[in-house]
Amino acid sequence: MENKVDDDYNKEHMLKSMLSDIRLSCREYEENKLLQERYPDLYKKLDPDTLVKNLMVYILDMNRKNNLKL
Repeated sequence: MENKVDDDYNKEHMLKSMLSDIRLSCREYEENKLLQERYPDLYKKLDPDTLVKNLMVYILDMNRKNNLKL
């Protein structure tokens, strides 16, 4: 019984960590977008397609490593 509760907690922790990472990345993207608009010479434009692809790779990798069964 304890093992099952422990497994659930670890998965919950990993999912929270993933969501936190994704949220932070989204904030950084928004900040970078604003800075790029203000200072186009200093900040390169980010490609949304690449960002989405990287996000999917991250989610699938975390799913595989932590057996989250997403």
